[in-house]
This record gives sequence, structure tokens and C-alpha cells, in this order.
Amino acid sequence: MSQQVQVRLLGGFTIACGGTEYENLPQRSKKGAALMVYLILHRGKPVPTPRLIRELWGGRRSTNPENALKTMVSRLRVILSEISPALSACLVSGQGVYQWVCQPEVSVDVLELLDLEDRLKGQLDDAEREECCQRLLDLYRGDLYQPDDMINASAAVSRLHRIFLETALTLIELKRKREAWNDIVRISDAALRIDDMDEPLQIERMRALVHLNRTDEALSRYQQVTDRDRRLLDAEPSDEMREFYRQMSQAGTRLRYNLDVLRNRLTEDTSDGPGPFFCDMKAFREFYQIQMRNLERLGSTMFLGLIMLGDGEPDDADSVLFEGAMAALLEILRKNLRRGDIVTRCEEYVVALLLPTVNYQSGSMVMERIEHIFYTAYPRERVPFHARITPLGSE
Repeated sequence: MSQQVQVRLLGGFTIACGGTEYENLPQRSKKGAALMVYLILHRGKPVPTPRLIRELWGGRRSTNPENALKTMVSRLRVILSEISPALSACLVSGQGVYQWVCQPEVSVDVLELLDLEDRLKGQLDDAEREECCQRLLDLYRGDLYQPDDMINASAAVSRLHRIFLETALTLIELKRKREAWNDIVRISDAALRIDDMDEPLQIERMRALVHLNRTDEALSRYQQVTDRDRRLLDAEPSDEMREFYRQMSQAGTRLRYNLDVLRNRLTEDTSDGPGPFFCDMKAFREFYQIQMRNLERLGSTMFLGLIMLGDGEPDDADSVLFEGAMAALLEILRKNLRRGDIVTRCEEYVVALLLPTVNYQSGSMVMERIEHIFYTAYPRERVPFHARITPLGSE
């Protein structure tokens, strides 16, 4: 089975075959490399000998240009055969014409790129269009190799470069529909590594950064681009760039305004005054889990307290008494605990407490003080009071 051969003309002239890359063909035959590029760009169409002579030799005199072309083609076939017989077979000659006909084992990046461009002109859904665009951008590793002996190479270079930029912007537009801002930054970065002077790409990248709340980074990039253009091109920012700057500045102002509003809303005091934070058992569990994560990270300690009234389920005759005692206990906790403490009624006559940033001695003193105040209102023989405290975290 023949080995696959990849001819790469974008970003340089290399031929890959069997894990080996051959980069010296332009050095071994400058006109041979130019002939390959010219024929490949004609995508399999036969090119008459007179046109090849005009393209490769221009106005330079030659005693027998037809024989010179035949000799050069013969030498090129030998060089290509050393890499792969299939590669040599791509160079086909006929009656007064030459053409490049890709064999099944041979692929050429420029031809695949042009095929993708044709496909993008057809009817595709967004997913297929994104896939084609991304493949085209992956193929474009740099501008087309431009042989010195090919007179009109610059036109082909410019055309392929334009296809690359248009495809990058098409893919960005598709990503914008899905608000895939990180993808847009990635695509723009890759494209700008090839053409850092393209203004639409710069604007698309900065616009995506604004959507990612990286406005300061976008403003910094704007300053770099405009300073570079003034220095290298002696050019002021275009109307499009100025308009984008205005929008970006407004977005940055709105972002800072919204951040201030959010901060004020978060810090707004909505409590009923001094004392602990009362919550239901679900919220208490979430506070507990958050605090435990902080304790593991910081290596600090907090305490879990439990207060139970009674020794079991009270009789129906005592339920009114116990409800009054529980209401009094909650009021005592409200008046005697700190704002950072968290309280929940986890069962009918059971209260749980989270007491952060206290040691065991001070935590025990808190529980004893609550017990003393409670028994002042409710003697021991009427409503039993039971309290426990245990450390959580690093101790």
C-alpha cells in the first residue's frame, strides 16, 4: 500500500511522506517548485506550454524555452519520485500542455482549502458551516509559498489571504449567534498571529473580551493597536474603531455601575437589628457546609451547639408551657448572641447554633449564660434545659 503524501504550500513549501518532511525542493529546483505551485493553483486544468514559459521565464531570453521546460519537468519528476512515485505521477504532460492531477495517495493543502471555499458558498447548516470554516483556518498555517520564478504569484497570495480572513470573520459571526465569546477570542488570537494588522479581527476580539467582562483588557488592546498604527502607518483610528471604542467605554462604565449596585445590595443591612442570624434547617445546613469548607482551607475552628428543652415529648397539658418556653429561649438567643452566630430550630423543642471564631472555654461560657438567663424565667422543675457544644474544624 502506497504511503500518503501531503503537499503543504501554506506557510512554506514542505512535502510530508512516511513521517518525513522534505523542505529542500525549492533549493534543488526553484523553477520546479514554481511550476508545481502554478499547476496546483489551476486545480487540474491543463496549462499550455506558452503560458508556462511566459509565467516562469517572463521576458528573459532563452534559445529554446520549450526544451528548457521539458528538461526542468524531467528533473522535477526525478526529485518527486525520490519522495513518492505517486507524487511524481501527479505531474502530467500532454500534447503541448501540462497539468497537476492529484493521485489518491496525495493531498494538497491549497486544493483542500479551495474546495472548502467552494463548499462554503453552498447550502449548509450552521454546524456544517462552522466545521468547514474551522478546517479551512486550520489549513492556513501562513501565506502561500511565493516562488521567485513565478511572476504573478502575488495575486494568488493575496486571494488566499483574503479567503482566510473572510472565513475567520464568518466563523466568528457563527460563534456570536451562540454567544461563544471564549471561542471568538481563540479564533481571533489564531488569526491575528498570521495577520496582526487586520482591524475587523482586532475589533471582534475586543468585543468578545467586553462580553467576557474583561473590559480593561479590551481597552488595553485598543490602546496598543492604535499606538502601533500611529507609529508604523502614521494613521489615526478609523471611524469603525472609534465607534467601537465609544461602545466599549460605555460598556465598561455600565459594568462598573452594575458592580457597585450589586455590592450595595449585598451589603445592605436587611436584618432586624443586632443579634444572631435566624434561618430554617435547609439554610442552616448550607451555612454549615460553607463554613466547614472555609475551616478546612484556613485551619481555623468553630463550634456547633445544641439546646434541648425537656426530657422527651411533653404531655398535651405541658405543650403550651413548652411553646412559651421555646419562644422565650429564642428571644434570649436573639438578645445575647452575636451577629455572626447562626441559629435554627431544627426540631420542635431543639435549637442548633453555629458559633464561629470562639474557643471552647468562651463557647461553654456562652451556653452557661444562656442557661442561667433561661432558668431565671423558667425554674428547673418545670422546663428542663439541656445544652451541649462541640468543636468543628482543625481541633
